[in-house]
Amino acid sequence: MRFMFFYCFVFLSLIFTQKDNSKNKIKINEDKIINESEVTSDYLDLYRKSFELLKINYVDSINDAEVIKSGIKGLMKTLDPYTKLLEGNSKESYDILRKGKYGGVGIQIGVRRDTLTVLAPMEDSPAYTEGIHAGDQILMIDSTKTKGMTVKDAANIIKGEIKTVVELSILRPSTKERLKFRLKRDNISVKHVPYWGVDENGIGYVRVTRFSKNSSKDFKEALKVLSDDKLNGLIIDLRGNSGGLLSNATKILDYLTERGELLLSSKGNINRTNREWVSRTKPIIDINIPIAVLINKSSASASEIVAGSLQDLDRAVIIGQKSFGKGLVQHMYDLNDTLTLKITTQKYYLPSGRLIQKLDYRSDGFLTDGLDTLDTIFYSKSGRKLKGGAGITPDVVTIRHSLSPYLNALWKEGAFLSFAAYYVPMHRQEIQVPITISNKMMSQFKSFLNDFNLDFTLNEQKDFDKLKNKLYKTSISINNHSNNISYNNNSIDLISDFEDYLNQLKLIQYNLEENQRWIKNGLLREISRVAVDEKERIKVSLYEDDEYHEASVILLNLKEYYKLLNI
Repeated sequence: MRFMFFYCFVFLSLIFTQKDNSKNKIKINEDKIINESEVTSDYLDLYRKSFELLKINYVDSINDAEVIKSGIKGLMKTLDPYTKLLEGNSKESYDILRKGKYGGVGIQIGVRRDTLTVLAPMEDSPAYTEGIHAGDQILMIDSTKTKGMTVKDAANIIKGEIKTVVELSILRPSTKERLKFRLKRDNISVKHVPYWGVDENGIGYVRVTRFSKNSSKDFKEALKVLSDDKLNGLIIDLRGNSGGLLSNATKILDYLTERGELLLSSKGNINRTNREWVSRTKPIIDINIPIAVLINKSSASASEIVAGSLQDLDRAVIIGQKSFGKGLVQHMYDLNDTLTLKITTQKYYLPSGRLIQKLDYRSDGFLTDGLDTLDTIFYSKSGRKLKGGAGITPDVVTIRHSLSPYLNALWKEGAFLSFAAYYVPMHRQEIQVPITISNKMMSQFKSFLNDFNLDFTLNEQKDFDKLKNKLYKTSISINNHSNNISYNNNSIDLISDFEDYLNQLKLIQYNLEENQRWIKNGLLREISRVAVDEKERIKVSLYEDDEYHEASVILLNLKEYYKLLNI
């Protein structure tokens, strides 16, 4: 009995001791919170006092609202680059992503030869219904002349409340007519899945340009249409896709993976908001259909979630260049009707556990989870080694084809669209789909370019200028040490001869075989846009797309495909 009482005494003592310790810990934490709260309160008082002193004593009158907004922006300066205050145009672009629509007339616009130009009217939009054409030049918006106006400024004027009217004064290049269109603004649905189709080899293709409210719904429709055909493979094009809504990315993954697969997890400061995304539905396309995903250095955020998750699950081969490297999730908090705080609230982790955020800020590694070490390795579902951090590394790395300076000048000046806007209305009866570019059209385009003053510098010219400058500096150095050494006539003649050669090379750029290939493709794309629509332009752009063709070859060769996946 004595022993029993002794053990009971010890046991109860331990319990009360633990309770006391717990109480002490709680009290310490409470004291810490109280101290931090008091410090925060003191500094908020300092901020308020500083504002009042500034307002009373500053030499000029100040704009209270702007000063306070600057203070809010200052709160985020020491944080990551994605936590920021949104207002005006910045807020509007995110609102469009969230809502999937905006008030406008439904035209894509750009500046061509210093002139605001319609790139394409959107189907069933007010602009499309009223007869605005691709290539039309916008001279005035209401009573405002567009000369010198940026695309951003023009878009801000054209967009507006639905059912209000905007008037566009148009010059139609083919007929030289000046036309006026009174367009009633409407809800314009954003189409960020602008094209899907199947080629003659049974390879399906879907392009996703952003992840907005309608993207997953449109992607689902694309898969259903494509699955009606006998698919031998699927290419998902995420090149240039900078991301968007996380929810749409996970929905798209749900359509492609087996039920029960972990797709993504997120962790933040608030434990109750941490979550995992698991595939909940049966995939829309057969799980055995091979998939390739195209990415490049501009593929970011939600694009990296889709590409990285499919890579981790060995569900797709990734082709292209290393992606941007954004592994952080933001949430939007409206402060009022015009101001929104975009705050990074979580990090996201792919199925393998890797975080793909690049190390471009926070040198203390606070947001890297140890991924600043070069040997951090993760594993895919089949056991393939995958690196964390710094974006998604493709399974097949490609080198992007860069256009020559001459071709870049043609695109910059809008030569292809300008010709298409002139040519199509004049030859509409002759144009048949699929469109082919004949030698006669090429000849007409060459003559059309006589009105263009193309400003470009050959790569050879850049290299030559560097060499010439080096020779010039060397000659000065030598002449400073000797009166007997200088440029001789032979050197001057050689430089002059090479400059003549470069001038001749500029004149024959149109006829160079490599340029001819891309000139034909440029004409095909823009004539297809004007004569048919934007979907046809995307379709024909794939004819000369090396990464698309490489993906097709891999998908049609299952042995190579599964070898890349180590399955």
